[in-house]
Parts: sequence; structure tokens; C-alpha cells
Amino acid sequence: MKKTAIPGFYKKTPDERLDIISNIANLNKTERDALRAELNVDVADGLIENTIGTFTLPLGIATNFRINNRDYIIPMVIEEPSVVAAASAGAKATDNVTVTGGNSHVIGQIQVLNPDADAIAKVLSRKSDILDAAASILSGHMSVVDVYSSMLDVQSRMLKVEIVIDTGEAMGANAVNTTCEGLAPIIEEITGGRVLLRILSNAVPGVVSAQAHFKTSDSVARDIVSAYEFAHIDKLRAVTHNKGIMNGITAVAMATGQDTRAIEAAAHMYAAESGVYGPLSKWYMQDDRLCGELHLPIRVGTVGGLTTHHDTAATCLKILGNPTSQELAGIMVSVGLCQNFSALRALSTDGIQKGHMKLHARRL
Repeated sequence: MKKTAIPGFYKKTPDERLDIISNIANLNKTERDALRAELNVDVADGLIENTIGTFTLPLGIATNFRINNRDYIIPMVIEEPSVVAAASAGAKATDNVTVTGGNSHVIGQIQVLNPDADAIAKVLSRKSDILDAAASILSGHMSVVDVYSSMLDVQSRMLKVEIVIDTGEAMGANAVNTTCEGLAPIIEEITGGRVLLRILSNAVPGVVSAQAHFKTSDSVARDIVSAYEFAHIDKLRAVTHNKGIMNGITAVAMATGQDTRAIEAAAHMYAAESGVYGPLSKWYMQDDRLCGELHLPIRVGTVGGLTTHHDTAATCLKILGNPTSQELAGIMVSVGLCQNFSALRALSTDGIQKGHMKLHARRL
């Protein structure tokens, strides 16, 4: 039995749930208090501009998760009813979610206008110089992986130079942007052009994959496959299909202090990679069992950023067992897959409104 299968958890009071989670995650009093505390306005003022206050959202726990044969309780921050319940129900319907892939790479882009005709060859010949220059800018726990270039538009003479950086456990946006800006002089020297934009890309080079078999009746399983096929054929349905997946992923991202806009932008780019917008997940029958897959380019960080300044985000990471950045990415994709299963099962049976509105009515 999964250690995170907590019978009757939804029937408990918030205080009782907090006690249970504190015992499982070994939270101290400071960490328990962080789950109930609002962000200090002085801390908030250091995060954004023109601060006047803070905005609090519900923090819930999804249960029943086993990912790569390890049990998890999942913190989720979201205002929409039924999302946490759906994630828990989806996880209950599978014995284990298998996660593979992913890396800690981030791409920095440097736009060059009016480069020399042989600029691409020059970049290649001076590759080691560019890599050395980048390495001298980066902090010790990050490293340069590669650099390459390509002509974006021959007529307008626009070149891009891309540098791949391993940012380790950090999201690394500031480090990558600083590196791109610091490389501008040597790139101009090598290409003979004028550097304009110097910034990271939120497109992610590594894809994280989650796969699981889900337990349900044969008729419901086949209807779920048909529901997936609707999204595969129709882009209007695919948008809502993917929104449901992102309900789970974004909620975990919020709880752990990630850049939700970057995660969603990369996901929707990937959904349109074929040239036609489609579903991020895939559902099919395998040996008379329902199988679901979710592939997502996702990059997150477990050090730096908001995790340094937000005690609740840091405590949520502890609840997850202080995962590495790649483990956290796998957790988020697993939640998205289980979320999608529950949504498709509801749509294929009683309809989405029955459970959703029952939970919605609790707050009216």
C-alpha cells in the first residue's frame, strides 16, 4: 500500500490535515507556521515593484502518488475546486508513474544583425573562445555545454548564436541572461555584426516523460481513448484538454515557487511543435489496459529564486522530500498526467460538472 494513501484525508479538518502532513514530512513548528503565514509585505516589496500588499491562495495536498516507486504527498496552490481531488483520484487509479528524461539545460540566445557572410564558420572556428568567455562569467555550480549559430533570415541578414548552459539545481534565468550580455563584445568581434537581443529562451531542450497504466472499466477506458482522439483531431478541444493538464502542473509550480508563465509557454509551444496545436498527453489501450503518457519540456529550480525568499515554497519542497530540480520536474509531469486521467474519466462518464460543482458549492 502506498504510504501516501491517507484514508479519509478529505474528511479531516484543515488542522487535522496539517498534523498528518507535518508528521509525514517531519515539519518543525517554523515550517508548520509557514504553511499558514502570509508573505511578509517587506519581502513582497523586494520581489516586485509598487507593492501595496499580498494575495493569498489555498494550499492543498494531493495524496496517493507513487512516482518511480517512491511515494509522495504533493502540495498544490490553486483557487479552482476539484483540481486537488482529481489529482489524488488519478494517482489512486495507478500503481506507479514512471518518469524518464529531462536535463538541467537552458538556452541563451544572442541576435546578431548584419553579420559577415562567413559568420557561422567564424563562430564554429572560435567556439572554444566563446565557451571560455562564457565559463568565466558563470558561477561555479553552472557550466557551459555547447554553442552554435544559424542564419535566421538571409535577406535581412539576421543571425542567432545560441549557448547551452547547465544551470544545475537553479532555474538560472538571471545567470543565462548575464552570460548572454557578457558575450556580446566577443560575438560582435567574431561575426562582424551588431548584437541586439541577449536573453534566455523559455523553450526547454529536455523533455520529461511520464507514463502509467490506469485502472478503470474496459468501457470507460475505451471512451477515454476516444476522448483523447477528439483532442488529437480538434485544436479547440486540445486547448481545454491541455488546460486541464496544466491545472495540476501549475498548481505544483505555484506551491514550490516556480515561474509558471515560463512553464506554460514552453508547454504550449511543444503542443504546437508539429505545426498544428494538439494534446500534450496520449491515451491508448495496451494489453487491454489503459495507458497514458505525458511528454513535456519543463525546467524548474530548487535553489535560488523564490525558494530563497518564500518560506512556504521552501516548506512545500520539504514536503516533497527536497527533490532535485529534475525530480521536481518529474513530479509535476506526473501530476499533470493523473490530473488528465481524472478529467477525461469524468468527461467520459458523469460529466465534469457533477464533481466540480459539488465541490464548488462548498464555498457558496
